[in-house]
Amino acid sequence: MDPKLDAWLDDALQRHNRLTQIVTALMQSLLTDRGIDFLTVTGRTKDKGKVVEKITRKRYKDPHRQLTDLTGVRIIVFFESQVEQVSALINEAFNVDLKNSLNKDAVLSVDQTGYRSVHYVCDLGQTRLALPEFVGLGGLKFELQVRTLLQHAWAELAHDRNYKFSGKLPREMERQLYLYAGMLEIADKGFDQLSKDIDQYARDLREKAEVGDLTPEIDSISLPEFIDKWAKDNEINLDPAGDAGANLSSLVSELRQFGIRDLSALNAIIPNDYADRLKQRKCSTTIYGLVRDSMLIKDWRRFAETVHFDWMIDAEEDNEILKDYIPEDDYQNFLSAFSGIPDDDNGDS
Repeated sequence: MDPKLDAWLDDALQRHNRLTQIVTALMQSLLTDRGIDFLTVTGRTKDKGKVVEKITRKRYKDPHRQLTDLTGVRIIVFFESQVEQVSALINEAFNVDLKNSLNKDAVLSVDQTGYRSVHYVCDLGQTRLALPEFVGLGGLKFELQVRTLLQHAWAELAHDRNYKFSGKLPREMERQLYLYAGMLEIADKGFDQLSKDIDQYARDLREKAEVGDLTPEIDSISLPEFIDKWAKDNEINLDPAGDAGANLSSLVSELRQFGIRDLSALNAIIPNDYADRLKQRKCSTTIYGLVRDSMLIKDWRRFAETVHFDWMIDAEEDNEILKDYIPEDDYQNFLSAFSGIPDDDNGDS
């Protein structure tokens, strides 16, 4: 290699290492600020050996200008509509080189399926380069690649990593490969539409709640919507319940086993003075505490007999709210059913 080119490449890759870290962190921050869910944002700086091979293979005359992917950042999102959101964000945040950017979905003909993703060639833009933390990065371009999770799975399987599928296959095998690619594309679109339907369902639930319509069945979407409105109406700040979305199915199951299947039935078992007692005692609760307390207060014996549950009540804690509703002479029986501690009567017999 020409010594001048070699020296330039060493310097460029050193600067691109820094650029890769900055753009990766910047994209993560921009996506989070915009509220766009994403699976991963990963960056890489091209290996020098691969750069030299590319220069030779493509016979670049002006690698300073033609090498636009020394820094590459890949953004993997969940749904196709999020690809559009990320694309809009990239156009706002960076100076996009439209001539060298590419939508590989758009270049497929109508009768083709295959590798799909969006590629942007960008630079940081003059405004950002004026800031001290970006000094020395002027003139450097980078590639941003946006894929859905299923597009990424297809690319890894049949394009990027898997040697079995990446070459030229016998005609029938290649046909099967692209049939499966079409299935992935259909699934991608289906999941995207389902995501939109779920968002619309949540909006519809909120509209129904505003007019007092409690007919919807209880599920992992309608339950938190109802409880959030109940808390707002009663001026109660619910504590966060961790990864509630992943665990609400158990709470929905408990309600159904208890015989509570719609929001109207749930609303009917929440004690009218429950919110007032929380405020008076300066107690906090979560969606789990509120819903389970309501079932236990309604009929803790029926709950113990009919509901499968995997939690316990700490007998050492002062459960002030439950003590307000469960008679004192029955409270030890209640604890024995839900704390694993036998009541005194059973212990003496």
